[in-house]
Amino acid sequence: MNIREISKLAGVSPAAVSIVINNRKGVSASTREHVKRIMEQYNYHPQKRGSKNKKSSAETNKILFLKHRKHGMLVEENQGFISAIMDSIEAECRKLQFDLNIIISDNQFVETIHSIDFSSYIGMIVLATELDWNLYKTLLDIPIPFVVVDNNVPSIPCSTVSIDNWGNVYRALEFCISLGHTEIAYFRSNLEIQNFKERRSSFYESSRILGLSCSSLHEFSLTPTLLGSYKDLKKTLQKFKPQLPSCAFADNDSIAIGAIKALKEVGYRVPDDISVIGFDDIPYSAITSPPLTTIRVSRQEIGCLSVQQLLRICENRSHLSKTQVPGELIIRNSVK
Repeated sequence: MNIREISKLAGVSPAAVSIVINNRKGVSASTREHVKRIMEQYNYHPQKRGSKNKKSSAETNKILFLKHRKHGMLVEENQGFISAIMDSIEAECRKLQFDLNIIISDNQFVETIHSIDFSSYIGMIVLATELDWNLYKTLLDIPIPFVVVDNNVPSIPCSTVSIDNWGNVYRALEFCISLGHTEIAYFRSNLEIQNFKERRSSFYESSRILGLSCSSLHEFSLTPTLLGSYKDLKKTLQKFKPQLPSCAFADNDSIAIGAIKALKEVGYRVPDDISVIGFDDIPYSAITSPPLTTIRVSRQEIGCLSVQQLLRICENRSHLSKTQVPGELIIRNSVK
């Protein structure tokens, strides 16, 4: 007998059997007792982790992490945001005694999914920050339990752990209103990913609800990297010399920091002439000049929730949920 055979006899997933064997949290008391009875009935005595013969245990304790990159601007260049999520997932797997295998898909999501041998894994976590909407349906080709991270993948019936973009943007604009700002510019990303779509929707709806004026003349489409946003905004400011409102919201911190550099080089004082607020709280935000007011979302919580949610699905394939993680406002000196 092995874990997969026991799981079939018990009517549960291999992950649930593994959880019982290793005496970890993640299954109900009734499931735990049921699995133990099946093991006793079939005289199954598993090898302990760390013993010489641990082949069967290792084969059923593997989780696959797929990191999808379309262009890498957000997965690689967002200054530690994504890597912190990955570190948290790895730490949670290690704490729960699961092996984590990582593979990378470089703009070949469909080909990568169809080339994976899923038989070695109990479940899968997909980093879908840069995943295009037209590829969402490919997720349904994954034959094992899976959780999507950093993308809400609307309209697809799957479990996700993502950012509460709507609520966090509202919180940022509410703070601007509280300091007396009545008009706001929008430094938005020129890349169409789900996070930015949700932030843009919230920006305009929240502005309407809060009574904050936001003219289309004050919307600037910028590359969502430090260097890209700096070059794009500086070029626009030098060419058109627009009259800017007293405050600006940026889709992420990379855009905000690049924009601040461009604003200062063409003669604006931040925050005296224009305040800037960002989103993500990347490490550079605390040391830029001036330090950036921003929204912080816990990368550690996103990572932990992803693993915990995956284990629940392994126990019950119908246990699907879309979790959104709230953030907190980090007040520094870029908003007057």
